Amino acid sequence: MAILTHYHRPTEMDEALALLARTDVHLVPLAGGTALIPALETRELREVEGVVDLSRLGLEAIQADGDGIRIGAMVRLTDLMEHPTTGTLADGLLRRTAACEGPINLRNMATVGGTVVTAHPDSELYAAFLALDAQVHFRDAQGEHRIPLAAFQGLEQGLVIALHLSPGQDLRGGHARVARTPRDRPIVAAVAVVGEGVERVALCGVASRPVLADAPLAPPDDCTGTPEYRQAMAQVLSRRALAQARS
Repeated sequence: MAILTHYHRPTEMDEALALLARTDVHLVPLAGGTALIPALETRELREVEGVVDLSRLGLEAIQADGDGIRIGAMVRLTDLMEHPTTGTLADGLLRRTAACEGPINLRNMATVGGTVVTAHPDSELYAAFLALDAQVHFRDAQGEHRIPLAAFQGLEQGLVIALHLSPGQDLRGGHARVARTPRDRPIVAAVAVVGEGVERVALCGVASRPVLADAPLAPPDDCTGTPEYRQAMAQVLSRRALAQARS
């Protein structure tokens, strides 16, 4: 494991940003640690010298936020699934896709912000946020910003602090996937949301990160599937997810 020489646990957002902006030492954010710790253990992140623990920044709440729902970046996936609003939204779409992120011990640690920042190509939960037209709140040296998740490509500096959903009324959700076994992460998956004036499909397993179905696709070629297979399954699974949502 990489040897860390710095550990910080700030209580103010400005303090956390100042620590992450330091140039004399390489510090990275620590949220749930489910992606960071394995990378440190395998020394994939050799240059990291310390972490900035985000657990005291007050980012663990799910609450009404004017025109929608604000989900703090430090909300654990288990809490997202069990919350009476996010757990039942669009036929329980977030609950269903979060269950596919990994076993319960991982979901008890992994965070919403970590899911957004890592943007794993096969993350069905990320695809569900895309289908729900989520917006990302983040802070950097210039202040606080909010942009569509579909336009978010990660941060070089700053912190994701929340996701914002404006779900409207009577949204229905659909979810279809293909995997080597029912418990595996997907080879390809589609997540659909339909409602009055809304019909949106997001895909994972067909690009370097989950994307909306109308975005350019660049499927990988690996032991689980060729690009041609993934393209074909994306079309099949999109139809299945939409049919499930419409029903």
